[in-house]
Amino acid sequence: MDEEYIKSLSYEEKIVFLKIFCKLVRADGAIASEEVDLLKRVAAKYGVPMEEMVQIIKMPNIDHVLEASKIKDRHHALLLVKELCLFSNIDEDLADNELDVVIDAARAMGIEDNKIILINRLVLDSLILAKTGRVIMEEDNG
Repeated sequence: MDEEYIKSLSYEEKIVFLKIFCKLVRADGAIASEEVDLLKRVAAKYGVPMEEMVQIIKMPNIDHVLEASKIKDRHHALLLVKELCLFSNIDEDLADNELDVVIDAARAMGIEDNKIILINRLVLDSLILAKTGRVIMEEDNG
């Protein structure tokens, strides 16, 4: 995650981002311990107290569409879509229910479908490039 964009978000926007991230990791019906750890690391980067993040994780039904509609700044909305695409593709398996969360949130913020596709392609390309770099630098076996 780019530290600069995090600084541009209001505290309320950071909470919205975290709620939607939580909805995304919960899209498969459960939150694995690795996903909880990831959410906690993201919360720390966002400067959100751990107690507050734990409360968000415990929220049973986060309405991600309602939360996403609170993001009014287009640039911030695009950043959220990018982060959601990154979260969704991190395990190299974009499930349909994860894709639904991304699309619903993006549409709630007024992001066009073709823009969602472009952002997801950007994320996939950057993940491929990062993996290629690790292979070239002999940091990864492929």
